[in-house]
Amino acid sequence: MSAKNSASNPVESPAGALRPAYRVVVLALLVMVAGEIALSSRQESQVTDEADHLYAGYEYWKHGDFGRNPEHPPLAKLVAASALLPLSLAEPDIPYSNFKSRDFYNGAKFLYSADADRLLARGRGMLLVFSLGLALAVFAAGWEMFSAEAGLLAMALVCLEPVLLANGGLILTDMTLTCLMFVAIYSFYRYMKRPGVGRLLLCSVAVGLTLVAKQSGALVFPILGIIAVVDALQERKKVCVEHEVSGFRTAVSFAVAFGVIAIVSYAMLWGFYGFRFAARPDGLAMAPTLAAYSAAIPSRFEAAAIGFCSQHHLLPEAYLFGWADILQVPGKRDSFVLGVLHPGSWWLGLPAIILMKSTITLMALLALAPFAGIWRRRREFLFLAIPAAVYLLIAIVSGMNAELRYILPVYPFCIVLAGAAAWEMGRRSRGWAIGVAALMVFEAASSLHGFPDYLAYANEAFGGPSQSYRLMAGTNGDGGQGLKWVKSYLDANHVSDCWFDSVNPFVDPKYYGVQCKPLVTESNLRGATLLGQVPATISGVVLISATEMAGRSWEPDALNPYAQFTHLKPDAQPGNVVLAYRGTFDVHLLAAYSHSLTSKALVGEGKLAEAVAEAHEAAQLAPDSASMQAGLGLTLMQAGRKQEGQQVNATALRLALSVDPQFQAGLIQLLEHPGMTAVPKK
Repeated sequence: MSAKNSASNPVESPAGALRPAYRVVVLALLVMVAGEIALSSRQESQVTDEADHLYAGYEYWKHGDFGRNPEHPPLAKLVAASALLPLSLAEPDIPYSNFKSRDFYNGAKFLYSADADRLLARGRGMLLVFSLGLALAVFAAGWEMFSAEAGLLAMALVCLEPVLLANGGLILTDMTLTCLMFVAIYSFYRYMKRPGVGRLLLCSVAVGLTLVAKQSGALVFPILGIIAVVDALQERKKVCVEHEVSGFRTAVSFAVAFGVIAIVSYAMLWGFYGFRFAARPDGLAMAPTLAAYSAAIPSRFEAAAIGFCSQHHLLPEAYLFGWADILQVPGKRDSFVLGVLHPGSWWLGLPAIILMKSTITLMALLALAPFAGIWRRRREFLFLAIPAAVYLLIAIVSGMNAELRYILPVYPFCIVLAGAAAWEMGRRSRGWAIGVAALMVFEAASSLHGFPDYLAYANEAFGGPSQSYRLMAGTNGDGGQGLKWVKSYLDANHVSDCWFDSVNPFVDPKYYGVQCKPLVTESNLRGATLLGQVPATISGVVLISATEMAGRSWEPDALNPYAQFTHLKPDAQPGNVVLAYRGTFDVHLLAAYSHSLTSKALVGEGKLAEAVAEAHEAAQLAPDSASMQAGLGLTLMQAGRKQEGQQVNATALRLALSVDPQFQAGLIQLLEHPGMTAVPKK
């Protein structure tokens, strides 16, 4: 074979078996990643969605009720909840008007009516299989595509990258999707390299599992299609009759292969939903219905497509609910990136989060890939670069919020490229070998520095984990996992007088022994949850979650009741996700919100005079707050004082239009329409 042909043809699998020493390294890395995830996750309290997912999975096993948490396909939840089947657990089923509220509240009751830590540990332990599977798959791909050494370096990067360690220890769908999408595309690479029935069936099963891992698993189909087209163009022969016939046969064979993959994966999707269209068993109904829920999708075409699939039973109802849910999300949540709050999604948000949360070593090795000549192995390079680029591009243009876990599947493809680049550069000279070794040591040190709260990791260029709260919010740092660290801080410092705004509304901090007085959070406002009155001035230790302080759940600057704390240096940072401050603080805006919540509760009880008095108190405490003024206006109108209410609403509208109106669009819309029935915070 000529040098020219060898450069364009597939790279053959390494000859011979893996060296015994390499097997020991692989085993050691598997033990290491399992230990890292287990030791870190046992120190974390529940991240917001975990109880919902665990409860849903249990209901799938027990009753086939896929109407529980239909926002996501069932695979990860089934795997996590399988560890709970030997236990006899209470199954709360308090009805709510909306399936999301029902599942979150019942999930919390399910978890905390039992030993929550025990159930979480069992569920998280089961999902560890996907972190171990990803580590092995990355090694196998690196070995087959480049060399055993490249595979080992890539596997080491998987075992040290904090973003993968963070998500590998949670009962969420992201690591499951990341593992299975990588396996699906790697198995397609193996089929394209040497077609065969066994490899095709393996690929089909992997694609099917990817579909039932997460809604965005459906992106595996366009990714495979793009890869197949580009690969065919790269392998195209010179124009001649014989080769044209060969090319036609190749196209037909690949079309047949895609047909098999589609049929098998489609059957598997239905299989995971019990080959039943209805989301719930025994004629139980969803609330709201799929048609009503789909009506909130901004795109009429997308809503119509879901309606068509539902009418003709082309896809399971619960799966369609998932699409109806995800198609409503883009652009609805504000993005807090690089310390700046952006209204809605920001197209540079995801790239910025990648820069902040990926290790410097991984990014440096990726930057070396062009110089290492990885691109010369065209098929291998394309099978790694195309999935990462396509997935990231779709995530950016879709308008999804800047949460790194949404693009977690990009990482393993980049890591294999980085491992190959590290090996290629390292074997060129002793200097490069020392440089690569130094980068790997730095990777280990950075990962160790992020332990145990990998979720709050930020790399050294952005100040490290202790500065994460200044740069990002949500599950990029604070997903509510810090309650155990708060308890440890309070005990170590003998704190008894404290205030706390716990970011997770479904977990009572007292369950973990945190006896602080509650502060108002954004979730309290959404659920109109009354937690008690907050005075205008508070003293003692004030504990603020990083997400609440960022303002993504509120608004920026003066609209954020926690804004003043962003200018203060915290006395401590339990878990790097909760900020502790000692002193006396003016929190009149929080006090106003607590009076507003009291007013809403009194309206519900029919005590309109008392409700108006509380709303007046809220407006007086925060006269420049459009939300407080609008709350007073609505309460006055509910009490039959329509003219006064309209006057106050006019003041509220003026305030909303003059102070960060881009963050108060929902409130402005309601104030501009006389039929206002609720006052959203935004």
